[in-house]
Amino acid sequence: MNPALLLPIGLVFTLMLVGLAGAGKHTQVLELWLDRLDGPQTAAASALAPIIDCMNRVDRDTRLAYQRLVHPPMAESAPQAQTSLPAGRYARSREEFGDNSEPQARVIQNDVCAPTLTTKLAHQHPASPLIGMTAEYLASLQKNSSTLGTSNQRRLFGDVLQQRIEDELSRNGEAYATLSSQLRRALAVQDQRLRVEQRAVLEARLGQDLHWHLLNYMITARAAVDQIDGGVRTASLTLQALAKLTAAVQRANENSATFVDHIPNKNLNDEALHLWYVIRQPADAYLIALHNLLQDWLDHAPPQQLSDDYYLVTRRYDALLSYYNRPARNAF
Repeated sequence: MNPALLLPIGLVFTLMLVGLAGAGKHTQVLELWLDRLDGPQTAAASALAPIIDCMNRVDRDTRLAYQRLVHPPMAESAPQAQTSLPAGRYARSREEFGDNSEPQARVIQNDVCAPTLTTKLAHQHPASPLIGMTAEYLASLQKNSSTLGTSNQRRLFGDVLQQRIEDELSRNGEAYATLSSQLRRALAVQDQRLRVEQRAVLEARLGQDLHWHLLNYMITARAAVDQIDGGVRTASLTLQALAKLTAAVQRANENSATFVDHIPNKNLNDEALHLWYVIRQPADAYLIALHNLLQDWLDHAPPQQLSDDYYLVTRRYDALLSYYNRPARNAF
C-alpha cells in the first residue's frame, strides 16, 4: 500500500468508527481489519483482548468475592489465627486485591462482559474452542449477577443487593469458579504465546526500549505465577523450579529499573514511563511474596505456612495485573 494513502484512509476509518460507536459487532470487525494491517500478532491479540478485559476487570472481582465467602482473608480471620502469622507478612491482606479506583465489577459488567466478546475471535478463528467456553462462562456470570438491579437501585439499596449477590455466589459460586478457571487457563496459554511473539516484534522494530522491558517483565511475572499454580495443582512444583522462577522475575524487575535509571531527562508525561512507575510497588510486593514462599520452603515451614505463602503470591500477582491493566489499556 502507498504510505501516502495511509493517513487519509485512517481518517476515513476513524470517522466510520465514530459513526458506528455502539454498533457492537460491526465496530469490532472494523477494528480487527485495522489490527491486521499492523500484523498477525496484533490481530490475534486484538481478538482475545475483549475476553481478557472481561476476565481482568469483572471475573477477577467476582472470583475474589467467591473466594472470600469460602476462605475469608487472613486479616479477617479470628484474632487467634492472626497471632500465628509472622509479623508484617500478611498484615495488608485486605489490600492485596489491587487497583480499586475503577467502578465495581457489577457496575461495568454489562459493558465489559457483553455477549459480543467473541465477535473478533469468531471472524478470525470460527472453530476456536474459546468461543464456546466464553459463552458458558458468560451464562454462569449472568446467573450469579441476576440480582444486579438498575443503577438507581444499586445506589439506593446497595447493601441489600450486595447480600443477594453473595447469596447467589454461595449457591452457584463453585460452578462459576470452575468455568472461570477453565477459561482463564485456556486464555493464558494463547495469550502468553502471543505476548512472546509481540515482544520479538517489538524488539525488531524498536530494540529493547522501555516498552520492551515492561512487556518482558509482565511476561516473566505471568510465567512464574502460571507455573507455580500449575505445579501446586499437580503436586509437581520443585524447590529448584521455584528458585529459578523467582530469580527470573527479580532479573526482569532489576533490568527494567536499570534501564529507567539510565534514561536522561525523564519525561513523566511519557505513558510508558508513567506505567513503569505505577507498577513499581505492586511489582516489588509480588517479588517479596515469591521470596517468602521460596525461603519458607527452604526453612521446611509447615504446610499451612506454605499454603498461605502460595495464596499471597497469587493475590499479589492479581494486584500487579490490575495496576498494570488500566493505564496500559488506556495508553497502548
